[in-house]
Amino acid sequence: MADSGRNDLSAAFDGMLAQSKKRFDALYRGGRAPGAGTATPAAAEAGGAPAVTTASIPLDPQSTAVRRLNEQLGTGWRYEIVEQQRDGDEAIVLCRLIVGKEGAVRTQFGRAAIARAPVAGTSEGLRFRLGNTGAGADERDAFRRAAEAALMNCLNQAL
Repeated sequence: MADSGRNDLSAAFDGMLAQSKKRFDALYRGGRAPGAGTATPAAAEAGGAPAVTTASIPLDPQSTAVRRLNEQLGTGWRYEIVEQQRDGDEAIVLCRLIVGKEGAVRTQFGRAAIARAPVAGTSEGLRFRLGNTGAGADERDAFRRAAEAALMNCLNQAL
């Protein structure tokens, strides 16, 4: 039973990797990848929840990832979110870092935990609630952190 969650995660990554390989192969041959720039539900093909792609996930300008990118690359970088999906209580993002006028590209995955639902109860007649209550904000924050983790992975790969 414990392997079920790991197999689902592996299947989601396998699907995303297969789609990325198809796009890379098409770009390498000089053509545009089929469906590039559109939503490609790699996870749905792998039997998971449908993937969601977006043009961008806003980053925190004070985050370690943004500070390090600015320190090492100046303003000559940009990023694209290739794919993003939620797998249980985890946000997974495939991010592309484009550097310089030549357009050097690095692509990496990033992951971040999505905050769990708050815990509520009573103790000696006193009601309490622990944890965040903004589920939508928690998910957006997790995707932002996953994108920042992917950018850090891209930066580490480039060094």
